[in-house]
Amino acid sequence: MLRVKKNYNNIIALSFFIISILFNSIFNEFSFDVNLNKYFNIQYLLIYFFSFNRFRFFSITTLFFLGLLNDSIAGSPFGMSSCIYILIYKIAVYQNTIKLRSIFKAEWIAFGISIFAAYILVFIIYSLIENIYDFRMFIYNFFGTFFIYPIAWIFLKYIFLKIEVVGNE
Repeated sequence: MLRVKKNYNNIIALSFFIISILFNSIFNEFSFDVNLNKYFNIQYLLIYFFSFNRFRFFSITTLFFLGLLNDSIAGSPFGMSSCIYILIYKIAVYQNTIKLRSIFKAEWIAFGISIFAAYILVFIIYSLIENIYDFRMFIYNFFGTFFIYPIAWIFLKYIFLKIEVVGNE
């Protein structure tokens, strides 16, 4: 009798991303002053990681609706997060198709390029709507996101390898 392997990696990955969107709004409800998005952007990191590693539930339509959810919760211009999420997704998928995954340093630098393109898009959108923006916050956020990627990469790889091993037993 054949045993069917259960793979919950895609559902867990999507849950991580939804929790990262809701994280700040939940803590603000309980009056905790924890705004981790000031120092790094976990959503950009998760989109790149899961898109680069070909998780099934990360597609353009899913990211579009999750971006709209993020915009409505965060109060940013409607559709901005969707555009940024799709940009990071497309860059990650392209970089995966050119077989960049053999060396981690190349993947890390490619991640830096993709979030740099995302921050340029944020800058352009804020400039078009003539909204006030803080350059230092964008710079800190860029470097924080860029330098936390190796730690998050090790953590996420470890978690999903453990889930895969438990699912196969």
